[in-house]
Amino acid sequence: MKKMYQFTDRLINAGAYLSGLFIILTTLMIFYEIISRVIFGQPTIWATELSIYAIIGSCFLGSAYGVRNYSHITVDLLVNNVNDRYKTVLAYLSNALGLVFSIIFTFYGFHHVAKTYELGIKSASLLRIPMYLPELFLPIGGILLCLAFIMQIIDGGIHEGGEHI
Repeated sequence: MKKMYQFTDRLINAGAYLSGLFIILTTLMIFYEIISRVIFGQPTIWATELSIYAIIGSCFLGSAYGVRNYSHITVDLLVNNVNDRYKTVLAYLSNALGLVFSIIFTFYGFHHVAKTYELGIKSASLLRIPMYLPELFLPIGGILLCLAFIMQIIDGGIHEGGEHI
């Protein structure tokens, strides 16, 4: 069980690193587009579209890392005004609800990608990218979110929040 736990944590961290790589790539693509457009007067046909896909991928692949490290924005007015027993119950409840949402999101994400693939939908740009490729970020990110919430439930207990890694 310990090996599975460590593997899952590594998988979530890999999603976070990939997310960071996509942000760097987006920055480079936009920088290149600006230089190409302003200095050379020759805009690219690919930079904007690929940057959008990279940002979407970054959001979905990095969200599980945010869950694991308590980096998401939280409203803790209720949690801060109850005793530790209720805090624990609320932690389990919120993680269970997050898991249910993630399962539904992943299921419909896979369904959407399969339908896009089946219909052969491509982007409207000159690149004509098969849309199922960038849409794969949805179910992959959903799987990572499911794993993150399962791990939060296994960890259990209360987390005070406010820490940054």
